[in-house]
Amino acid sequence: IQMQDTVEEIVGKCPGAVEVLKSLGFDQITNPIMLKTMGKIMTLPKVSRAKNVPLETIIDAFSKSGITILE
Repeated sequence: IQMQDTVEEIVGKCPGAVEVLKSLGFDQITNPIMLKTMGKIMTLPKVSRAKNVPLETIIDAFSKSGITILE
């Protein structure tokens, strides 16, 4: 996945990303309505700022789940 992909695009490309994001505190990701609305504008850097989780932590969590994030 790409760093600039929206959360909706990320989940479309890699459904396992839902569990990674949920584990990082982005609980709303499991709500289909939130995925359709907020998922269209949220990127990983925006999730990082919104949830006060360092971007490096997000990248590491995806990596440990076998998902590569390209910059």
